[in-house]
Amino acid sequence: MMGKFVYIVCFLLVVVLYTQASDVSHIAFTSNRDGDFDIYMMDINGKNLEQLTNHPGNEYSPTLSPDGHRMAYVSTRDDNLEIYVMDLKTNVSRRLTNHPGVDDNPSWSPDGRWIALDSNRAGAFDIYKVEVSGENLQRLTHGEQNSFHPAWSSDGLIAFDSKDGIHVMDSDGANLRRLENQPRAGKTPSWSPDGEQIVFSDMILGGNWDIYTLNIDGSNLRRMTRHPSKDMFPVWSPDGRSIVFYSQWNQKTDIYLIEDVVWRQSIQLTRHPAVDRSPTWVPIDISFSLSPTAETHTTLWGRLKQSARD
Repeated sequence: MMGKFVYIVCFLLVVVLYTQASDVSHIAFTSNRDGDFDIYMMDINGKNLEQLTNHPGNEYSPTLSPDGHRMAYVSTRDDNLEIYVMDLKTNVSRRLTNHPGVDDNPSWSPDGRWIALDSNRAGAFDIYKVEVSGENLQRLTHGEQNSFHPAWSSDGLIAFDSKDGIHVMDSDGANLRRLENQPRAGKTPSWSPDGEQIVFSDMILGGNWDIYTLNIDGSNLRRMTRHPSKDMFPVWSPDGRSIVFYSQWNQKTDIYLIEDVVWRQSIQLTRHPAVDRSPTWVPIDISFSLSPTAETHTTLWGRLKQSARD
């Protein structure tokens, strides 16, 4: 009887601690630390590095599906920039796009059905979306100037950048408008989880590229970094408390984290001679079960021990 009681108490303790530890997110990013560019994953402390792709081609721009089960990314493995989708449970990838033009910078829709991208298949770079099956490709912009880096909001809007800064539109390309009160011409936008703000990189005339946040209505512009270097590709964390980005500080390209968007405190996550860039957040696997089975106990305990080491 006592043994059963101790077992139940220990299990409940593990569940409580795991619930807290599961808030620790992971970050995927691109690095050429093994020669060519591949995609890696690490925890929010910059530890427990894991290589997700390993191909003689170059892999860039990872982005995770909302449920955390799949990763879209760009690869040159077929001698052209195309978008692939990997099942993270099997590590099996399939080719999503197949065109002589450049397909780049994928971004998942909040329902996981679509992937937005930029492509020059019609001449200039425009924003497109395609179903995850690879069917139903739709062109969303028809501009004379190039458009890049689409980013999907939680409520279905798409932001992207072009020559004159960041624009926002509906998911079908309607209601196109420029984000107001950008300091110059913003690049690489990313949405806050509530869809109320956009974080982006911008350069004050004569200055450096820094990270900024701006409300979607053009109010409350905030400068988040002040590095004498190039800070690019910011991505908001799923809980809205942090922003990850890469910086070319001291002639090196590494991943950095703004731990607290209120106080704007930055820390360096990678310290490698190679180029580390294009970070993104890895969502928690919401399908993970806490059912009291022997397999679950092992997984919980393993994850708990890993979190305790961080």
